[in-house]
Amino acid sequence: MAAKTLFDHLNAICDKKDPKYWDTLDESERKTWSNYMILRFLSMKPEWIELIADIQPYLQEAPPRAMYLCLIGLIPKTRAFLKYMKPVSSEKYEDWIIELICKYYNVSKLQAEEYYLILHQTTSGKTHIKEIAEAYGTDPKQITKLKLKV
Repeated sequence: MAAKTLFDHLNAICDKKDPKYWDTLDESERKTWSNYMILRFLSMKPEWIELIADIQPYLQEAPPRAMYLCLIGLIPKTRAFLKYMKPVSSEKYEDWIIELICKYYNVSKLQAEEYYLILHQTTSGKTHIKEIAEAYGTDPKQITKLKLKV
């Protein structure tokens, strides 16, 4: 029998709802439990966001067994598909363009990243990013890697 994973734990909470589930786990399977990740995945179902937000302060530090027992009582029985949504801030952009924006506007790196994200939303903003890169003598081939489509 394969060792239990985080997804097995989620399935036990959402579908199986066996109150003795936690007692059947061995030590290595219990180590795959993470209060944080369980709550994070459960919050991916839009209907449960408010519920998870309400109970999180009370459950995040609870012992795993107690958390499991609480969740099987609160989460409706369903075969839920909990699609993990990555944060919006995981967008990747070139570090060198951020450095140029820092110099151009004389701002911090964090502010330059915000400027880049704002500028990148419009055609005129993308044109401005291209102009900033050109103003600092950036190789045109490197500018095309930004995929600005201007």
